[in-house]
Amino acid sequence: MNLECLANEILLDLFEYFKIEDLFHTFYNVNYRFNILLVKNFHSYHLDFQSVSKSNLHVICTKYLPLIRNKIISLRFSDDDNTPVQSKYIPIYFPSFAQLSHLRALSFYCVNSSNLMERLIIEWHQLPYLTNLSIINCNFTTKTDFHTIINSIWSLDHLVYCHLNGLDGTWPNFIAPDVTSLSIQYLFYEHGSMDWDVLLKLLKNTPYLRSLQTHIIDYSEPEKELSSYTTLTLTRLNVYMRVTTNTLSFWKYLPNLSHLTVHMEQFYLDGNQWEYIIRTYLSKLKIFRLFMELVPDDCNKIEEYVDRLLNSFRSSFWLEEHQWYVRCHWDEMPESIRWPEIVLITLPNLMNCPSIVGSSCYRSTCPDDNVYNSYDHVDFLQYSQFFHLHSFLFPNIRHLDLRNPVNDELWTHVFNLQKLQILTLYANRQYDHPENELQLLLDRIPNLHTLKLRLYEDEIEYKPFSNLKHDSIWCLDFEHYTFNREECEILIHSQLGQKCEVLMLSIKHLDDILQLINQLRNLRSLQIRLSQDNDSLLISSENELNDWLTLYLPSICDFRIYHDAMKFSSYSFYVWIR
Repeated sequence: MNLECLANEILLDLFEYFKIEDLFHTFYNVNYRFNILLVKNFHSYHLDFQSVSKSNLHVICTKYLPLIRNKIISLRFSDDDNTPVQSKYIPIYFPSFAQLSHLRALSFYCVNSSNLMERLIIEWHQLPYLTNLSIINCNFTTKTDFHTIINSIWSLDHLVYCHLNGLDGTWPNFIAPDVTSLSIQYLFYEHGSMDWDVLLKLLKNTPYLRSLQTHIIDYSEPEKELSSYTTLTLTRLNVYMRVTTNTLSFWKYLPNLSHLTVHMEQFYLDGNQWEYIIRTYLSKLKIFRLFMELVPDDCNKIEEYVDRLLNSFRSSFWLEEHQWYVRCHWDEMPESIRWPEIVLITLPNLMNCPSIVGSSCYRSTCPDDNVYNSYDHVDFLQYSQFFHLHSFLFPNIRHLDLRNPVNDELWTHVFNLQKLQILTLYANRQYDHPENELQLLLDRIPNLHTLKLRLYEDEIEYKPFSNLKHDSIWCLDFEHYTFNREECEILIHSQLGQKCEVLMLSIKHLDDILQLINQLRNLRSLQIRLSQDNDSLLISSENELNDWLTLYLPSICDFRIYHDAMKFSSYSFYVWIR
């Protein structure tokens, strides 16, 4: 089929499915018509730099960005493992965000920057169409205090969606804004917490907030209550609570809640208490999801405790009016090992909480205890000899952590291996024929892109990565294991090494990274932990390491150093290669 026969409207719709580098590489300068479509008629450019190669970043920003600057509607930057030094190029290619006159969504992921926030609190006010702001797992070393940043965000006239999950690498308590936002409707504040007073002030100064996700870790009652005439628009609440005080005074401000998700730790409310709250204050509630972690008073009577808790969720309100069922999971372990913990969840389980489902015991209020055994929302599973599969199913696992060799029973529970993308494997002496068993395992997982091999020097006499093969793995992570020069050579000549794009490992000799960079032809990002001993070149300071990397790394490489606070004799650094 000749694409040139298609109408302009169809081509513009088709352009939506292309990455920008592929779009311009395919259509730009084919003819005058395509150039006009790309430069003048197409107005929906999404620039997602989270996994872009360094070479593509340069091409996009030098050749294409000047042509489409005022047509970009979303922009994402990232300093994660794939693009570890990308923020260095933000001031070079984006000297002013005000030039992005039609930008609607701005995102920063794992960005490390010392002065970016100072720019943002000024320039994002010059973006008249900005409706979405996401700052996730970032470390903005800034002179601007947190309160000023929050006030600046709440002053954005058209902001609707705000996702704040880490601004400075710490766990800050949220500070309520002093200004009122009439536009913010969705707020996610996960990497930090709020107390009751701050939460109530936030709700007051964000009167049109519809959805909130946050942590409440506080041990005091609110000092001030909202006016009895205050009506909050909040309809969705996802909250993690570690409070021991009476929470009844809080729920009365949320009469419009239709969706409630609660994760409780260190205290709990039984079914009778939740029934009272919902009947009295939350009459519009349609969806209720509950996750409670609690410890029984007497570990010798844990089953009596479970039965008493489950019985409180067996009234007609739970079983007939709403058909909201709950399940308890617990382990029966000797007190000398660990005081047994009980976890209660609502069914079907719609939370991604995999740690609880492997408990040795479970019981529910559902008439048939085998109903709701498919844990569709669990995407990470840690499997070991202590994990009890029961009759549970896990159809959507994307990350599988294997602590012990597996048998075929596991694959009847984790059966959709097409979706599995990350495999963490503890390769130790438990394997009789390690390479054969690992290869058979990899052959089962066609779409795997990340392999995390956990090797230990005192147990491993073989090199389990030397002959392994897989067509789709592009990320290798060797945590805890320090490579010597011979092992670096083995990795370089392995199939996994030659296909690797992102590599994480420890080394003793700095010279070895030059060999890895020069001989792994697809490698674009490298994370190194320098584990020093008397046989290696000793680096005594971060400045000394900086000087060595500056002098010896190829000119195409950018690097970023960070000190490992847990290991005083080691330094870690990222290298962004190509």
